[in-house]
Amino acid sequence: MAEPQDRTEQSNVVWIDEQLDLEWEATVQTLGGKGANLAEMVRLDLPVPPAFVITTDACRSVLAGARPEGLDQQIRSALAGFAPRAGRAFGSADRPLLVSVRSGAPVSMPGMMDTVLNVGINAAVVDALAAESGDAGFAARTWLRFCRMYAEIVLGIERAEVEAVVDEVAAAGAVDGTGRPDAATARAAVARLQERAAPAGGIPDNPEAQVLGAVEAVFGSWHSPRARAFRAAEGIDDTLGTAVTVQAMVFGNLDDRSGTGVLFTRDPATGESEPHGDYLVRAQGEDVVAGTHEVEGLDALARHEPEVHAELLAIAGRLEHHYRDMCDIEFTLSAGTLHILQTRVGRRSPQAAVRLAIAMAEDPAFPLTRAEAVARIEPATLEAAASVATVETSEVALASGIAASPGVGVGVVCCDPDRAAERVAAGDSVVLIRTETSPADVQGMVVSSALVTSLGGAVSHAAVVARSWGIPAATGLSAMQVFDDHVTIGDLTLAEGEIVTVDGSTGSLYRGNVRAGGSGSVPEVDVIRRWAAELGIEPGQALVAPDEQTANGAGGGAITPLAVLRAVQLKGLCALDVAAAVLGTSTDVIEGALADLGERVADKGRGWAITPDGRQWLTEQLAAELASTDTAAVDAVYQQFLPLNSTFKHLVTDWQASAQDDAAIAVMTAGLQALHRDLSPLVEASAQITDRLGPYRQRFEHALGAVVSGDVTMLASPLKDSYHTVWFEYHEELIHLAGRDRLTEEQNEANKEANRR
Repeated sequence: MAEPQDRTEQSNVVWIDEQLDLEWEATVQTLGGKGANLAEMVRLDLPVPPAFVITTDACRSVLAGARPEGLDQQIRSALAGFAPRAGRAFGSADRPLLVSVRSGAPVSMPGMMDTVLNVGINAAVVDALAAESGDAGFAARTWLRFCRMYAEIVLGIERAEVEAVVDEVAAAGAVDGTGRPDAATARAAVARLQERAAPAGGIPDNPEAQVLGAVEAVFGSWHSPRARAFRAAEGIDDTLGTAVTVQAMVFGNLDDRSGTGVLFTRDPATGESEPHGDYLVRAQGEDVVAGTHEVEGLDALARHEPEVHAELLAIAGRLEHHYRDMCDIEFTLSAGTLHILQTRVGRRSPQAAVRLAIAMAEDPAFPLTRAEAVARIEPATLEAAASVATVETSEVALASGIAASPGVGVGVVCCDPDRAAERVAAGDSVVLIRTETSPADVQGMVVSSALVTSLGGAVSHAAVVARSWGIPAATGLSAMQVFDDHVTIGDLTLAEGEIVTVDGSTGSLYRGNVRAGGSGSVPEVDVIRRWAAELGIEPGQALVAPDEQTANGAGGGAITPLAVLRAVQLKGLCALDVAAAVLGTSTDVIEGALADLGERVADKGRGWAITPDGRQWLTEQLAAELASTDTAAVDAVYQQFLPLNSTFKHLVTDWQASAQDDAAIAVMTAGLQALHRDLSPLVEASAQITDRLGPYRQRFEHALGAVVSGDVTMLASPLKDSYHTVWFEYHEELIHLAGRDRLTEEQNEANKEANRR
């Protein structure tokens, strides 16, 4: 990882491989969701192309007319930083590097702001790409794609006009073996676009000028009508602004071993615990999420590139455990090499939200408690999942595609988002039917009863937005053709104004109103309600009040000097971030507690240690704690813990003596998962007896999740908060709170082990 740059000089530009001294939420606010998650994936050592981020502070200043001094020079300097990170130089004709310029707000706004791909290209770079790849057509089409995007997004030329210019040239040109414009045709289209763009300011030949223009356009897209409409629908603060991520390009359109896709770690429409997504060979990322192409499922990747598919699923598992939630992952395969371009917590339907929360909380290998699962489900989400409409079973669908967002919607056909908004304002229910949706359609999408597209898959723009707003949607109805004021399906014509029904649970379109009377319900709704009653909390209720988040730990109790000093004692030498992670709080809170402890602790440079005064004070405090603890209740837990302790010791010993190959890993992991299932109720019970043990729930779950995801060092490494480390410290706490002492317990265990032999 690169060393941090001088923050005083680079306050507006941050490399994702820098060590930022910020809490997670502050990182998101500064780098946007995309930038923060890229930085997190770099920290996890995932295959992320290098990137830097222009901060939200810079965006707000630019939009306010107070451009930060030296911003353009900071961006130019950052562009030079790609060479040592990527082994390619931006703006060079020798092993050239191109970049993408993408938006990234602190709150997810899928597709609502602008992106420009293949930035940094010109005639010399095209020649170099052609020579290196051996494919002049690929190089020329890469240039054409950039020119199209720059003309539309940066220069503001209407998309229809840009497409008309390109189509005119393509119609008179030739195609290559892939059915795409050949090199000569693509270059001719570039020349024609450059001519058309000249009166609007022109497409710069200089790579740095291209980046600066693209950055300015992405900043400006924060105030686009579609972004404003989306923020209004989602209740997002208009003053947040967006960060801009400038990232090294990798090419999913390079060859037959290249492609692009989006993976959800679980099905965002139904909540089924299987990876779900789309893949498109020989394509760039926008082709999948824009919904402009017919896509294949992830099984296509498994067929063509089984090793890459396995690598992708392993990464998906790691990310899901790391974020403790379903993740949405964008990836590109370039000449057989996998690159992860983005991840975020995925949007899901209400039904999926309920099912996912329960499945994760019931999985002993997943780091989510039942209380956290209940807290994730807002009352409105629970209500939506509890009332699932159906269609009459006797009806035959006109066409079927992908079940993109569950539910049943009824309304009149409308093929234009503006007309849809007008009809809804006049009192109609509308089903918006498009070839594909784009962010420009958001004003009609948000008011529609259902969405239907003829193209696109489960991760297209229409699908993602529909799920996040709870709108039934069917995508990829390939038998359907959409025109300005009507739809055809074979010989059948549906005119605007005709009533149709959409079943998003099956991806089907019906003529007329065929919604069934009454409704079904997701059975898991009752589980969430039962858990809420048992735990004494309401669905959607924060487990810790917002104003107590930094003062309280993961167990919900206040972070006391006793808790901090006990953590320091058990660790021996304890760094700030380690203490914060152990107690489930921030380093600021730990610093405050250490200050309160005064001379009872000492800063040893590499961490804090307890002093003789501290040991005496801690002994007194632990004695006082013991006097007020229900030791009989703790002892009951401890008696159940002892046989598990013996099992765990044998598991660790067997693992350390094994070959530690795949077979041994499988045996060890299965054993640890089974042990964790038995341990979890004890940890929960002890946390109910004393708040101070609350953080152990998440520590055990985090360590288990890491092991299951492939980090076997998290079983017993003494240098990490491994399962063994947490186990040892938890054992110490049970001994203390049960009124016992370590030496006696060790002797008792030794005697039992001897008798067992």
